Amino acid sequence: MPQDPLFPEMEPTTQRTQSPETAGGSERKRRRKVLSCYDCRRRKLQCDRAMPACSRCTKAGQAANCLYIDDGTDARGRHRDSAALANVEFSSGALEGHYSRPIQAPAPAASTADTLARLEYQDRRIKQLEAALLLSTQAASQLPIHQPKASRLPLTPESPCAIEPVVATAPLNITDRETMLLRGKSFKTQFHGITHPGSMIAYIPELSAFTKQTFERVPALLRIRQDMKALEDRTPYAAAMSRQITDVDLRALLPSRTQTDRLVQLYLDNYDSIYHIIHLPSFRREYNDMWATPHLAKGGFIALVVLMTATAQCLQTTEPWLYTANSSTAREKAINAIYLCDRWLEVQSQKHVTLVDFQIRFLLNLAKLVNAHKFKRTWTDAGTMIRFFMAAGLHRSPDLLRKPTSPLDKEMRRRLWAAASEFELQAAFGRGMISAPFPQQSDCTPPSNIYDEGITADSELSPPSRPSHEFTSSSYLIFAHETFNLRYTLNTVLNNIRQTISFDDAKRYTEDIEAHLASIPDWIGSSSEAPRALLAITLRQYVLVLHDRQFRQAKSQCERDFAKTTLITTASKIISAHKSLVLRGCRALQLLCQDQLRAALSVCHIASTPDPGADAVLTAMIETNAATIINDVCDHLSDKITRYGREQRQLWIVLAANGFMKAKRDPAQRLAYMQEAVDKITRPYYKIMACQEDGPATEGSNGAYTAAAIADGDTNGTKERVERRFEMPNGIIEYMPNAAKPSEYVEPPMLDLDDLAQWTFDDWAFGPEGQGGEFGGMG
Repeated sequence: MPQDPLFPEMEPTTQRTQSPETAGGSERKRRRKVLSCYDCRRRKLQCDRAMPACSRCTKAGQAANCLYIDDGTDARGRHRDSAALANVEFSSGALEGHYSRPIQAPAPAASTADTLARLEYQDRRIKQLEAALLLSTQAASQLPIHQPKASRLPLTPESPCAIEPVVATAPLNITDRETMLLRGKSFKTQFHGITHPGSMIAYIPELSAFTKQTFERVPALLRIRQDMKALEDRTPYAAAMSRQITDVDLRALLPSRTQTDRLVQLYLDNYDSIYHIIHLPSFRREYNDMWATPHLAKGGFIALVVLMTATAQCLQTTEPWLYTANSSTAREKAINAIYLCDRWLEVQSQKHVTLVDFQIRFLLNLAKLVNAHKFKRTWTDAGTMIRFFMAAGLHRSPDLLRKPTSPLDKEMRRRLWAAASEFELQAAFGRGMISAPFPQQSDCTPPSNIYDEGITADSELSPPSRPSHEFTSSSYLIFAHETFNLRYTLNTVLNNIRQTISFDDAKRYTEDIEAHLASIPDWIGSSSEAPRALLAITLRQYVLVLHDRQFRQAKSQCERDFAKTTLITTASKIISAHKSLVLRGCRALQLLCQDQLRAALSVCHIASTPDPGADAVLTAMIETNAATIINDVCDHLSDKITRYGREQRQLWIVLAANGFMKAKRDPAQRLAYMQEAVDKITRPYYKIMACQEDGPATEGSNGAYTAAAIADGDTNGTKERVERRFEMPNGIIEYMPNAAKPSEYVEPPMLDLDDLAQWTFDDWAFGPEGQGGEFGGMG
């Protein structure tokens, strides 16, 4: 006999049958109603029917398991198909209507209690019937009832299981697929999502073939990169320490008072008006005390000052720039300070933290970003920082604190949380990842628009906030907070691999962004220029990503032209903002932002994609503006390389994209454009090799070329000395060891394949199976 479908552990009972006399009649034998609880009934003991649990179950310590079962439902359940219900395994939802308090029809009564009891009874009976209907549906479909219902997320277009049935019926629309960037193998991999600038290369499929052909035809780039690799291998770097760092070691990192004053002021002029996490009056007071009595200075404050100097190292304008292997001397000083402060922080207690502990953690991440140090870890480090802040409750309103807290401390908590959340969101967008879901838990209000001089540690009340059109050091964080939800939502939508964006959605988001752009005040003062530009650049990044997607997915020529116009206009505004700041001598955003590469690739994408139906005037405008934008981006990236001594790969991507874009318009000059790209990317290498701090890396036959020659503008003579190692027959540089003749050409040794793949995009897997046909030239 099958088990009771409602209680499989019940003992099987013999099913009653009707007598022949009543088999054909309409009358059924009335069964006696069972009012005992289930456990007393099973043990055949007398039950006192007490509620909510009988006395026997209560004395036995089983009050929670005392259940009353409606026997009528039990009997009806036994008439079900025994074959289909033999192995039933109920979910919690199905049992909800059965494992309950007594389901007895209450006697009719006019009292309120009886009415409520009747409603409760009917509600539970409905749940029973719904559960029974679910069982009958499963039995009718002949599915194994014990099989749990599938609970999984829907497949994406990139899922291997979803690709097969689609291929059998219709070709895939590759342009609508996800453009993730996944490189490496096994566990040695790197992933970048949709909003990462490098994902744009997926939509310029012939660019990989162009770069690979350039490496084959112009191997001078391989040779000079080999020389740089050899230079790196024999150069000891600053981060080779292992002993524990003490406060004395931190104090030794401080430059002279004059140099420290200059670097600290450089930091305050460039970054304090963006991420305002310093209370200037308190900082200046403790800063002066540190120099007056160095032995009494706290280690945390010394670390804070050291990190401020590290953040400003590459902002200096002193010439000439000297290098240690492929890293500038200024950057090496910054990295040394970052490394030691990081190690010092590791051994500090996280139990008794103060304001400076949070400031140090934020400045560590900022210093690494603006010095291009461990750039691939920016997103993961930002996530660690945001969790540290949340563990201390900075994401909640400081007004919730029960213990007395000064208005200054509350304000600093707001500033730190606003800066950390902004930094993490931008890091997630740059990596192509969804930001941490902290907004769902945060109710921390933005900072107040006040001057630091108006609030001190002894203040009992916070001063009134200034009008929004009046600029203070907190203005950037305040206005960034107003657009935070929009950017957080957009970043989540753009990096959601299961969500699509229609043309109307893109227009609506663009209108929202334009409305926020129009609301940015026209602040007065030079210190407001970088914050105002950064607010606009940060919003326009999302416009680029939105309309890059819409350009590929456009269903009509009108939609395609709208996306192209929006892209070229937005990219022009972004680069113009950067150029305007650099002309004023402010390079804070040049080192902080990574949007230059995205802007260049966006215009290269639309300029190199064939569009027979495009308007001729629009096409000419795009080509003219694209050339200007890419040239400006190359200048910005070249200046970054000068300051860092590295990050050449970003410049190479832009130069290769520019050469490819020109070659599309004039295929006959393809080799000339390759030569042009190689000449421009090797020029920074010549300067770096000539300006080594301990002397030039290579000597020519006429003696060494020195850093002084570079400083005096003798870059051509230096280039000529370096190029003695290269020959240029037919306008194409060919590496010929020992001035070999063309017939004696020897293939240069290849670099590490993983390293080479970063330059030819050979290992940049933009998606799973299905893209091979479209991106066959990608390797």
